[in-house]
Amino acid sequence: MEKIVKEYNSWLKENQNFILHLKNHDSSLYTRIMPLYEVLNFFSSESEENGLEFNDDIVKIFQVGLEYFHSQVDVCKIYLEKVFKKDFHAFLKYDMVIGYILYLEDLRYEIKENKLKLNEEKINELTDYLENIMDTLQAVPDTINLYIDSEVHKIIDVSKLNFHSIIDIFVDIAETLEINLYSESEFVIGEDI
Repeated sequence: MEKIVKEYNSWLKENQNFILHLKNHDSSLYTRIMPLYEVLNFFSSESEENGLEFNDDIVKIFQVGLEYFHSQVDVCKIYLEKVFKKDFHAFLKYDMVIGYILYLEDLRYEIKENKLKLNEEKINELTDYLENIMDTLQAVPDTINLYIDSEVHKIIDVSKLNFHSIIDIFVDIAETLEINLYSESEFVIGEDI
């Protein structure tokens, strides 16, 4: 078990600055990967600090989470380097577009896993459309979310697909572990601060 935790910690050490930059800039990409980050950190910390023994379920969660987390961060870093020439602030202007590209890959995977018919041409066109926005540094349309949603409905009848992505699974795992992913400060009017 030590091996997988060491592998994660080593990978995290190489990528933590990038992840924290996403977090500090309130990037939607950080919101996307945060459940993975928090759950893997929880297990890593529990293993190192409290001697948590990993059973088969935890090993599987850790392996799947690490592989998926690794791929998500790698894709983001490739876009940062290749499209935005390592200009992090330019990259952030398109974080929503990159998030949609990652979502489409998740959708493609789920459709294939569920052995449903995939309109490969349509999903490729949509991915090309999003990549073109970045490649040409176009302004991101205000209605991009509506457009993506309508195009996804043309790719697959969402009522036939029980789409529960790895991100969703890690949100569920975080809830089970009582990790508060979305804490908000509550302010009471009239209360002394």
